Order: sequence, then C-alpha cells, then structure tokens
Amino acid sequence: MSGHVQTLKEGTDFEKKHVPIIECKDEIAVNELYEVKVHTDGVPHPMEDGHFIQYIELRIGELTVYRGSMTQYVKPEISVVLKAPSEGHEGLKMTLKAFMFCNLHGLWTYEKEITIKK
Repeated sequence: MSGHVQTLKEGTDFEKKHVPIIECKDEIAVNELYEVKVHTDGVPHPMEDGHFIQYIELRIGELTVYRGSMTQYVKPEISVVLKAPSEGHEGLKMTLKAFMFCNLHGLWTYEKEITIKK
C-alpha cells in the first residue's frame, strides 16, 4: 500500500497498544476505491479474557463508514475499501477518524487528513 503511515513518535508502549493508527494513501482520485487499514502502532494489544479491544470504528468526518465488534479471539485490526467522492470534489480535504475501545482503558482515537486529487 502506498501512502504515509502516521505513528506515535513519542508514545509509550501503553499508548501504542491502544491508539488506532490509520494507514492509507495521502491523496486519492475522484471515484477511486482505496484501502484503509486501522491497527495499533506496532505494540500488540492483549486479546484475552477480561482485557481486549471491544470495537473499532472508522469515520469520514462525522459519518461512520465502519464499526466492528470484537472478542478476545480477534486480532484488533481492520481493512476496509472505501470509494472517494465523485467529480466536483477535487481539492477537498477529508478527515478520517479511527476509534478503538478497550474494555479496561476506554476509548482511544486518531485522525488522518487525506486529499482528493485535482
């Protein structure tokens, strides 16, 4: 996958296993199908009885485009293929927002801005 992966440069291991990182292209074309991955930042989160990621949610702005529930038997990462807006939206910047909920440590979020090519 081409594109920039944003990471937590100064994050602790505790933060890196809770904050959802968004991996996708920085620029997309009108009507393009593009892949978005959401995962932790290189430090695996425990997925065991009593401590696990319960869900991952992905939004474009305030519009929820994906939400998936998890159990302790699932690796906490997702891959979703989205479609870029139609003609007339060239130059538009969109904010992708990822949310990851740990049953012990609450809700964590991360954002990435992408641009529709002119």
